[in-house]
Order: sequence, then structure tokens, then C-alpha cells
Amino acid sequence: MINLGTSAGNETCGNIIIIARANICKTSFITGGDRNLKLWRINSKDQKLYGTDIKVGKIKRSINCAVIDENDENVYCGTTSGDIIKARLNIEESEEGTKYPVMIGCYSKIPTNKGARMRNANGLHIKVYPGGVKNLLLLKKDKLIVGTGDGTVELIEIREDSKLNANKTNKSLIIPAIVAYRTTNVCAMVTSMIRYQNNLVLVGTALCEIYEIELSSFQMRLIVTCHTSSIYDLAFPSNSSEIFATASKNDIRIWKLATQKELLRITVSNFTCSSICFNSNGGSIISAWNDGTIRGFALNGGKLLFEINCAHTKSVSTITITKDDDKLISGGCDGQVRIWNAKSELRHLLQVLKEHRGPITSLHVSPDNKSLISSSTDGTCILWDLRNFTRKFMLSGSTMYMATCFVPTGVQILTCGTDRKIAYWETLDGSLVREIEGSMAGTLNTISISHDGQYFLTGSEDSIVKLWEYRTASTIRLGLAHAAAVTRCVFAPNNKFIVTASADGAIMLWEYPFSESSITPIKDDTKQHTLEPASVPCPSKTDDMCEPNCK
Repeated sequence: MINLGTSAGNETCGNIIIIARANICKTSFITGGDRNLKLWRINSKDQKLYGTDIKVGKIKRSINCAVIDENDENVYCGTTSGDIIKARLNIEESEEGTKYPVMIGCYSKIPTNKGARMRNANGLHIKVYPGGVKNLLLLKKDKLIVGTGDGTVELIEIREDSKLNANKTNKSLIIPAIVAYRTTNVCAMVTSMIRYQNNLVLVGTALCEIYEIELSSFQMRLIVTCHTSSIYDLAFPSNSSEIFATASKNDIRIWKLATQKELLRITVSNFTCSSICFNSNGGSIISAWNDGTIRGFALNGGKLLFEINCAHTKSVSTITITKDDDKLISGGCDGQVRIWNAKSELRHLLQVLKEHRGPITSLHVSPDNKSLISSSTDGTCILWDLRNFTRKFMLSGSTMYMATCFVPTGVQILTCGTDRKIAYWETLDGSLVREIEGSMAGTLNTISISHDGQYFLTGSEDSIVKLWEYRTASTIRLGLAHAAAVTRCVFAPNNKFIVTASADGAIMLWEYPFSESSITPIKDDTKQHTLEPASVPCPSKTDDMCEPNCK
């Protein structure tokens, strides 16, 4: 092991951001960065590093990436300016001191449109890659895959004998240039590329997506995707467990549960979707947005079906629909609950309920479609009569209620909030039946009960998902796989899976139900942090939640 160290830059250049090793010579590598490109040689005898600037003449470039060919003859460098530098390394000669690495040329494309304005030293119109050249993948001599800042991926060849016409003289010139053979676009900045199975290239983007490109046809296929910001809601159709939807900034995404693949993306640029629900037959998805608008989309193709503009004076924070698709109910950051006629083509307003003084955090319709429970950050939950639009009673607490739901029988209501407590309430008179500690550290953001009523889930700011037994109010499973606050947790309608989402854009799948013999109630909540998770982010295979065993 040799410890070597020396300064990679000098006073006239900026930071070094890339390093690339030689393929044959084990003691050489290059570095590049802001106005800097160097060939380095390791001398193991005197334990020193020797750096030689690659001569690029008067041009000044910032290097984003570099790739050395298989014979260590040439290096290709992508720049922030959108062109490609090719340099001859002369590694063997430079070690003997007879030759130095030198640039062969700085290459750009010749545009086909006449409106191009950039000109090179010969007076010819040139074309550079928008956003700069971010990645290069060398296929064979002078043939490369280029990944750019605007998402363009091209198969190119650097030609020394391209015949081009100068605009002023109309004479044919033979100059070096980039010739593009095939092109596609991955819709975001390319962050990485790798050759895969000889005929495939995997391309990673800044939007956390991975595309597969076939070299022979240059056909592109999206194979991995995920949200890049917080997920605010997650929902299943009431009659199907095959798909589920997630809501986030700019889009709604439909996922297939069996394969964990994205089936459909509905985009509304520059706005955030705060809540979603499916209609009873699962044919459309209804969404609430922070521009105060309610939008309905067809599940088949994502076509916009209807739009309720100015549904609330502020953001629409949550939305739900009755099980008979008769009434559409929305809650806003203005503290109002509004009820709409879901069957009319215009979705006209039926009633405005104004008793909350803070933003509405959740809405849930009773199993018999006769009642509605709404929670708010003002410390109240209100049970409404949906037949005459009146208040039945109000639940109050020293907390900001974040979520509430009916049990399947409709006889009780569960609530949770910033006081980290889970409360059981009677729907008959609003009396408090039971209150338990739901978390040791974080706010409880979400609560959901299973379709058989035996278990319920909570998700909190401390990134922990807990599975509770409803009858005994004891924790029987912990989910510790999330790295950010849990924003939503839902049981699949077929009672075989649990899906959870968090503020970092992660989606987790958990197997459910569990055998009774494997259930061990927690007696000491302080032991929870020592347990290891057994789940992985979507897309991947599912796994079990870990079982909390106390010592």
C-alpha cells in the first residue's frame, strides 16, 4: 500500500470533479474539472505522483466526464460547453519524457437547420449539446454514446473526414466533426450510463429513473422509476388490489402491485396533488390540488374528465367520495368541508360546512354512507350527517388531528395527531373510550384500519410504521424500513399486502396477514429501535414486517 498525495490543480483552474483510470497501464490515470485536464503517472519507487497537463491550446473548457479507449491511446472528454474533446495520451512516450499528451480536436455537430448562429474558427455553423455533455460511453474506436444535460442520448461517431460547406465561400471543406446516427431523449439530465448484456445500455437520470436502450434499434424502455419528492397520499380502488395510486408534486402515478411497475403517469406541471381517491368502480381517479382545483382523470389513459376550478379559496387538502358515487366531498386549507354532486355533469356544489377553524387534514365516510368524519389542525374532529348536512357532535383534544377513520362496523372512530396518541371514540355520542400512546417521539401522520377490523396501521414522523391489534390496542409488528416521515399507510383490499409511503418519495410493500402463532405483543416500547427491517423500496420484491420481540 502506497500513500501518495499532491495538488491536482493550480491557481489558474478550478475544482477537479472527475477521475478516469487507464485500461492497460496500471500506473496512469487522468483527472479533469474546471479548466483542468491532466495525465498522472504513479512512480512506486520514489512513491510520488507526477502530473502532466494535456495541452489544449487556447480553449478553456470545464470537463464533466472522461473515458479512455481500450488501448490507452486516446481520451474523450465531455464538457459543460456541449462539445467533446479528444486527446492523444502518449502514455509510454510521456513516461520516457519524449512526448506529452496533446489534444487532437474539440468536436461539435454541424446542424441541419439554417437558423444556427454559433460559428467555429472556420466560420461554419456548429451545434453543441444543450446542458453540456454529462456522460460518455465508448463502444468502439471513435463511436460513443453521449448523455447530455437536456436528456438527449445519441449514438455518435467522431469523423476526421466529414465534408462540409462553408456558408460564405460555398467550398467543400474536410474538417473533423461529430456525426450522429441515432438519438432519443430520456426527459431529464443523464447522470450515468453503463453497457449491459452487449446490446443494451442502462441510462440513469436526475429524476431517479433508469431507462434501457437497445443499441441495434435505439428503442427506449423505462424499467425503474420513483417519486422524487414527498408522497402525500396513496389509494387503492375499492374493488381491486391489482393497482394503486400515489400523489406527489407535479403528478399522480398508477402502479401495478404484482410487478411494482409504473403503469400510468398523470402530470399537472408546477402543482402538487395533496389527496386522491377512486370512484366505486375504479374507472376514474379524483384528485385534490394545491391550486384550489379538483380534477378527475380516466384511469385508462389519464384523460381529464372534469375540473372544478376554485373548489376552495385556498389549497384543496383532502378529498373522498361516498361508496355509491353520489357525493364528492372535499376539505381545504381554508377550514371548509364542501360537498358536491358527483353524479351531475357539472359537479355542482350542494353544501358548505364551515365549523372548522384550521386546515382539514382527513375525511372519511362511514360504511353506511350516512355520516362523515373530518379532522383538522384546530384540534377538533366533527361527525357530520350526510343526509341533512348537519353536525352530529364534535371531538376535541389538545392536539392537531392529522388523520381519522371509521372502523368497518361504524360503531367507533379512530383518531391520531401531534400529541402522539391514538384515541377510540364512540359514534353514538362521541365519548372517549380509550387513549393509548402511539409513538415515543414523532407525530402520528396517518391511520388506517384493515377491512376485517382486526388490525390497524399508524405511520409517524419518526419513520416507523406500526401494526396494532384493534381489540387489545397492542403493537404486534413494526416497519423500520422508511428513512423519512411516513405520510400514508393502506391495507390492500384483498388483505394480502400493506403499502406505505413516506416524505422522501419511497413506497414500501409489506406482506399481510401474519399467522397468529408468530404474533408477539410488545411490552416495552423502548426496545423498538433495536429491531431490523425486512422490507425493500418499490420496485422490488415484497417482504415481511419485522416482529418486535421484547427481551
